[in-house]
Amino acid sequence: MSGDAPIIRYDHLGLAVRSIEKGLVLYRDTFGGVFVAGGDDMRLGMRTVQLKLPGDLKIELLQPLDENSHMAAFLERHGEGFHHATVFVPDVEVMIEKLTANGFELVDTDLSAATWRETFVRPKSGFGCLLQIVDSTLDWLSPHPTCTLEGVLAGQWRWWGNRTWHIDDLPDDYDETRSDVYMPKTPRTG
Repeated sequence: MSGDAPIIRYDHLGLAVRSIEKGLVLYRDTFGGVFVAGGDDMRLGMRTVQLKLPGDLKIELLQPLDENSHMAAFLERHGEGFHHATVFVPDVEVMIEKLTANGFELVDTDLSAATWRETFVRPKSGFGCLLQIVDSTLDWLSPHPTCTLEGVLAGQWRWWGNRTWHIDDLPDDYDETRSDVYMPKTPRTG
C-alpha cells in the first residue's frame, strides 16, 4: 500500500460507554446508524459495536466486560465519551516515519498482519486525542455478512486475529488471553 494522500478516510470514532444498549438509543435509534460489526475482545475485557452513520463515518461503542479492564479504568478516570479516532492511510509504515520525524510519540505499533497494520499516537502527543492509524486490506464499511447486533449483545461473537468469529466457529487454537494474528486460508465468518 502506498500513495501520496496522507489519509484515505476517517473511519470511526471510538466512544467509551457503560452500556452499549443505552448508546444505541442515540446512535442507532435517533441518528439512524446501521450495525456493521462487533464482538467481545476477551483479552482486553471489552465489547464493541460499530455503527455506520450517513456519510460512511462509523461510531464504535466500547463497553467494559470486566471491572479490571483498561476500558473500565478509562471510564473511571474520564467518564463516558470520546476514547479514540481511527484513520486509514495508504501505508502505515510511511505514516510512522512522518509522525516520528515530526516528533509525535507512537505506541502499540503492530505490523504483523497484512490485513490490519496499526500504530497509535499517544494522547499527550496528539493534543489530547488517541489516534489509531491503520492500513488494511479488508472492507470495514460493509456490514458483516453473518454477525448480528443481537448476537454481539448476547456475547456470541469474539474479536480475534483482526476479525470477528461466532463462538461456534472459533479456531481450535483460539486463546482469549492472546492477541496473536490468526489468518486461516479461507475465512469462516468474514
